Amino acid sequence: MIPSDKRPGVSIRRGQALAFTVPGLLAASLQASADPVRFNPGFLYPGTAGTAALAALEQGNTLSPGRHTVRLLVNREDLGQHVVSFEADAQGNVQPCLSAAWLQTFGLRLETVHDPALLHPACIDLPAAVPAATAQLDARDMTLSLSLPQAFMRREASGYVDPARWDDGINAGFINYQASAQRGSGQTSRRASEDVLLTTGLNMGPWQLRGGFNLRSNEHERRWLRNYTYLRRDVPGLNANITVGEASTGGDVFSSQPILGAVLASDMGMLPDSLQAYAPVIRGVALSRAKVEVRQNGYTVYNSYVSAGPFTLDDLAISGNGELEIIVTEADGQVRRFTQPYATLGNLLRQGTWRYEGSIGRYNPSYTALGQPLLAQASLARGLAWNTTLYGGVRHADFYQASTLGAARDLGRWGALAADVTLSRSQSATGDGLHGQSYAVRYGKAFRTRTYLRFAGYRYSTENYRDFNEAVYEHSRYAGFGGNRRSRFEASLNQPLGRSTSTALTLSQEDYWGDRPSRRQFHFSVSTSHRSVQYSAYATQSLTHYSGQAHNDRQFGVAVSIPLDFGNWSTVSLDGLRSQNQWSRRATFSTLDQERGLNYSASLAQSGQAPTNAAASVGYQGQWGSYSLGYSSGQDYRSLSASASGSLVVHRDGIVLGSIAGDTMALVHVPGIEGVGVANSGRTLTNADGYSVVPYLRPYRVNTVTLETSRLGPDVEIENGAQQVVPRRGAIVRAGFEARKVNRLILQVVDRSGAPLPFGTQAMAANGDVLGMVGQGGQLLLATSLDQQTLTLARESEERPCTLPLTPAAWPERDGFRQQRLICDSTL
Repeated sequence: MIPSDKRPGVSIRRGQALAFTVPGLLAASLQASADPVRFNPGFLYPGTAGTAALAALEQGNTLSPGRHTVRLLVNREDLGQHVVSFEADAQGNVQPCLSAAWLQTFGLRLETVHDPALLHPACIDLPAAVPAATAQLDARDMTLSLSLPQAFMRREASGYVDPARWDDGINAGFINYQASAQRGSGQTSRRASEDVLLTTGLNMGPWQLRGGFNLRSNEHERRWLRNYTYLRRDVPGLNANITVGEASTGGDVFSSQPILGAVLASDMGMLPDSLQAYAPVIRGVALSRAKVEVRQNGYTVYNSYVSAGPFTLDDLAISGNGELEIIVTEADGQVRRFTQPYATLGNLLRQGTWRYEGSIGRYNPSYTALGQPLLAQASLARGLAWNTTLYGGVRHADFYQASTLGAARDLGRWGALAADVTLSRSQSATGDGLHGQSYAVRYGKAFRTRTYLRFAGYRYSTENYRDFNEAVYEHSRYAGFGGNRRSRFEASLNQPLGRSTSTALTLSQEDYWGDRPSRRQFHFSVSTSHRSVQYSAYATQSLTHYSGQAHNDRQFGVAVSIPLDFGNWSTVSLDGLRSQNQWSRRATFSTLDQERGLNYSASLAQSGQAPTNAAASVGYQGQWGSYSLGYSSGQDYRSLSASASGSLVVHRDGIVLGSIAGDTMALVHVPGIEGVGVANSGRTLTNADGYSVVPYLRPYRVNTVTLETSRLGPDVEIENGAQQVVPRRGAIVRAGFEARKVNRLILQVVDRSGAPLPFGTQAMAANGDVLGMVGQGGQLLLATSLDQQTLTLARESEERPCTLPLTPAAWPERDGFRQQRLICDSTL
């Protein structure tokens, strides 16, 4: 029992209506008046359970003592479902029983409690231990809200998940597959091809075996190819993953290369959300305990309270480029505002954040004639003060060495800039030693006009500089080597116009030393919408110079997409393309039936003066995967194609089929219940054994798996329809739910004289468990099995209860309920 003179900050919200048809107006009256509420129990038999329930309602108790599953909110952060004990104090008020160790797991710093003796009881006095702390239960939706002052909480970065919650998952295996086949015929030939792409995995504790395989088949040959096979596990202490086998080196500083060896690389996904991407450090001074609000594009992205004096905000979770508005509201209401421009590039890291990689192994190209030299590589990047990041790396092989050093800087209103230099030393097949340098610069800037310029750089390399691929080609005497790249330029510009129009421009240029061709490309696009009709246009040009000759390929296209007013989602699209001095036209009708998972498409196309071509396809997104079938025909060809994709998960209890599941997934188990869906997982449903797969979970993050209980029949009871899981990268985590099938009975219970049994009469099973309570008119709602059984119905004022024999299997079912009128025989 909890003393009534304690827990002044602990309260339970009133307002849940009685479960046995007492009007909700009773609960509403509790909220309408602060005076003590009294109900007249005259319409109940004296001493019945209904009288006791009214007494509990007068005290504001809408929850009985015991263990209950609640949704926990700590300082408004949703921490999922938890089982909490509730006890009644000396005055009959029901209070949550919270232990110090339990609160510590949610961020409470026990060392801040002034009197450690207050932490010893199994149910601590929360407001006494933590001043201003409160706990409120909303019994309507079973939500327990804890408010704990920030001074008593651990200061953790936004998006932080305690590594102790990271789950290795279960021992299981999976196969993701994509298969396609095509049959075609022309005037003089026939064509046939099949392709199968398999991604396989086997998890054993923290270790994960992965493999990729590909089948290529045509009328001439059939070949199985192994793309990769490796063993991987994470190393939480280093915020990294280690991979052994056919892996790839890191690509942050140098170009990524395939190797047969080992790679240790930092995993930015292990860091909190606010530390993964670069964001500026905001500094200022508060005159009192003040509220600091940060806004981006008019939206609040950060809120915190700071003490008087200088403050630093280094845990913002933002992205992109632009300006941040900082609003400081002092304790006396005084408001000060200032702005801080910022920009970011992929090289930038937050202050104090590391990114590293080390790898060693044999070069493992798909074309082994190039050779397989031993390759070692290491790279490192560190976020420093003043919005600066320093990065570099070294790469070494038998005939090649390279080193890179660079820096990136957020220049605020001037954008973001990164520059680096790479020195290389290589040896050609003739034994000549080559020394060269490569210089690179990258720039990014967001303007007040919402223009975003990403100048992803310019790189210039001297004639004797070689990157690793070029050195391998040259060293192996491969005839395809015609010279190294001299320069490369890339830029992209994005500009929104109004609310519904946007434009984009992309430019690139490559020049080479030697006799390799130079290339220049640009792509411009504009899109807009008006009254639900989408309009778009684009233009591209590719210019190639080779041996004094130029090849120019220009294309221009327009498209209109018009929504239709029938079906779930139907559109007609009209598009035209001008290429090689002639126009191609196409009209496409497509529709989507989301309820059945079907989509259809049909099109007619014409190029120049050629006859019209036709195509049609149908696709199905089902419980076990995705399937499609298409047919196309023209003047001199016919083609039929089909495809299928999905996954197969093998675990200790069997095999589960589903859509492609990616690398990190959850195995949902609702024992014995078939056809249960999971929110945000497509059309996946539990199979006959109650299993289904939820794909593409976020590793090292809290993922909420929520069952779609609204589609369940009245014969299914689920204790808790939501569960949180935190998988490691590549894990298959198990999300088990307690569920059972029941039969719902609606009984009208009368005595021997035909009078309804009194309101509040309790119905008890043979073991004494209370199964229900008689409502108005003698109605009794029960959830039980179909087994033959006998209930005991009693009121506390009666000495002789009556018995009620049940044979539910013999009663007809209607709308999910079995209804019967029964006589309760007073024989006991």
